[in-house]
Amino acid sequence: MKVVAILLAAGSGRRFGEKKQFVKLKGEPLFQYSLNTVNKIDSITDIALVLPEEDIERVKVFSFKNVVKISGGRERQDSVYNALKEIKEADIVVIHDTARPFATERMFLEGIENVKKGWDGSITAVKSRDTVKMIERGIVKKTISRENLYIVQTPQVFIYEKLLHAHEKARREKIYGTDDSSLMERAGYRITVNRGSVLNFKITTKEDILLANCVAEKGF
Repeated sequence: MKVVAILLAAGSGRRFGEKKQFVKLKGEPLFQYSLNTVNKIDSITDIALVLPEEDIERVKVFSFKNVVKISGGRERQDSVYNALKEIKEADIVVIHDTARPFATERMFLEGIENVKKGWDGSITAVKSRDTVKMIERGIVKKTISRENLYIVQTPQVFIYEKLLHAHEKARREKIYGTDDSSLMERAGYRITVNRGSVLNFKITTKEDILLANCVAEKGF
């Protein structure tokens, strides 16, 4: 089965204040960490690196695998769809946000294995360790049981044709989901979970970069 990884690095940096995918972490741009991890996974043969259109020519990529650079879209979902259309030939596709530099080989491999076993998709996630409350207009309405609550991360792995169908259905209906799994769920597909990690956090703020530098220094 042909497995292709879509690495998302097309953010504009509106919330962060600059394009965080290019911020250096121990001397390497953030997006390169994900490339380095994918390069170690033999079952992934090709990589689609999604970048801001204005940065495609200038960005240097270091990879042992075939890498195609693709222009991102207005939103994350548009960027994934651009990549899906460009790939054309794949059995399984892995979606990963390069703003999560500490995703491990295990997370990729467990997701791929789950899909090979027959699931339509597999998402990396960790059980919620915190109490979750519903709040409206500053008032606590109720406490939600955390027994079945998971914090979702990437990588997320799917059957290529089914993910493309889910995206096209969402586009027709003008729906934007918070992740690719939500689009698959809407289309009626079966999604399972593979193990994530608290270290697989998403860099969103400047404070996250401080934390990432600490993790990188420890060699995780």
